[in-house]
Amino acid sequence: MKKYTTSTLIGLLLLLAIYQCENRDSLKTTTDNNLQALNDSVKYYKNKIGTQSATLQTLQMNAGQLEELILQKDSQLASLKKVFSKVNSVVKFEAKTVLDTIHIVYKDTVPYSFKRSGEIKSQWYSLKYTSGQKGIAIDSFRTWTSTSVLTGIKRKWLFGRQVVTTDITNTNPYMTVTSIKSVEVVVPEPIYKKWYLWLAAGIAGGYLIAK
Repeated sequence: MKKYTTSTLIGLLLLLAIYQCENRDSLKTTTDNNLQALNDSVKYYKNKIGTQSATLQTLQMNAGQLEELILQKDSQLASLKKVFSKVNSVVKFEAKTVLDTIHIVYKDTVPYSFKRSGEIKSQWYSLKYTSGQKGIAIDSFRTWTSTSVLTGIKRKWLFGRQVVTTDITNTNPYMTVTSIKSVEVVVPEPIYKKWYLWLAAGIAGGYLIAK
């Protein structure tokens, strides 16, 4: 019996060493990718539907790192995540809309000549305008927003069913999300990473060593 116990322990230690080496390699790869992501900058390219896409390398974190390094350091995200029991992913971006000139021509010309111009600036938009006998021209229209996208698990009540949900929030009150399509790829944990498989393998390895 003692022989089998010692052999089983040796087998478990060998498998644990292999498992730790694999985890260390995976951690190094993730760390290297995160360093590249931190040094990455937003790039733009023309996509297949004819518009422009912005692209940036994605940081990879566990739940604790996401909470400590991202959620707790951003007051907006910290508030938004309170409705989730678990946050799976976070995207935050800033966007702006720019329209150079908009002409509004009157159907009937004003019977006297005049010209008025000015500029309007507010927290969420700005524009210049010129009004005359034939119509109005709106120049340099700008509007902007900061958008947060959180995907995670919500419960309708304490012991309710878990539901994977995506929330999209704009800071600009004039912008409304009219449609959402959200898909999360579920990656099952590889069988070789399950702890009970390693335990069984260690016991079996120890038994074979003993024999």
